Amino acid sequence: MGNPPERSATEALERFAACVAHDFNNLLTGMLGNLELMQNRARRQGLTEFDAYLDGARSSGARAALFAQRLLAFSGRAGQAFNACPVDALAAVCVESLGAQGPDIALALAAPGASVMCDASQAELALNEVLSNAADACKESGSVTLRTALTPGFVILTISDTGAGMEDEVLARALEPFFTTRPNGAGKGLGLCIAARFATEAGGSLSLASQPGHGTTVTFTLPVLPA
Repeated sequence: MGNPPERSATEALERFAACVAHDFNNLLTGMLGNLELMQNRARRQGLTEFDAYLDGARSSGARAALFAQRLLAFSGRAGQAFNACPVDALAAVCVESLGAQGPDIALALAAPGASVMCDASQAELALNEVLSNAADACKESGSVTLRTALTPGFVILTISDTGAGMEDEVLARALEPFFTTRPNGAGKGLGLCIAARFATEAGGSLSLASQPGHGTTVTFTLPVLPA
């Protein structure tokens, strides 16, 4: 028997995303390389008045490269290197890197020394996507908390926010690729897809809980490596 129609459609979308990401990356490599050469030459000639424009162009290019990385992560075709990743250390690094965005993120780390087998770059991308969503949900007011805990055989990592939460119909579609409730251009609808794929590839799972007015909790359940 063939694949169900839904799975076939998803696989086709993943293949398309991978093709777009690869071609996009090739174009960006040339653009960013030439921008860097242009900026270096301008500085050597004392033309510092162009720095702000070139910095802006390179910053936009870096954001575009991040979007290509997200597409590759969603497609499952990003090159990966699986290693033992300490969960508490990984969580602390991600929170520190997002410290300038929105509210402070409280850490409650209780998995000392626990590691999971995963690709570190994909793990960081997945956590950063969920943390960014949580911070965005609490821009006006609220808080974000990242917790880790150990259970027999698993590390539980939760990211909770006290933002607006999601209605049932939105929650039911939250893991759909490219589904977003943000205004056009404000969101790509890939963050939770990327997080869910990471959890699955690490041998675990991702779950969502949310209520309107009571925030959202994203839970990663990941197999822990033997000490």
